Amino acid sequence: APAPRHPGPGLVQCGAFESARGAGAEGSRLAGRFGVLMEGKSMVIQSAVSGGSTFYRLRALGFEGEDDARRFCSAFVIENASCIPVAHK
Repeated sequence: APAPRHPGPGLVQCGAFESARGAGAEGSRLAGRFGVLMEGKSMVIQSAVSGGSTFYRLRALGFEGEDDARRFCSAFVIENASCIPVAHK
């Protein structure tokens, strides 16, 4: 049986970058390209460390839940844009 989907805040990841500046530039580009889809969403940049190196995740917040985040990503993927729903833990 599939795992149950939990309602609640959803978020998506739109890419990972070597610099915060690169992540910000991609956020601006996506906002221009997907303006209508981005309404009501907030783009955030989160730093993370893996293998001793810092990278920057570009994420969008403001979804009603996991299903809403999945629908959003489907629209991005159709247009060959990176988008991965991220489960809240």
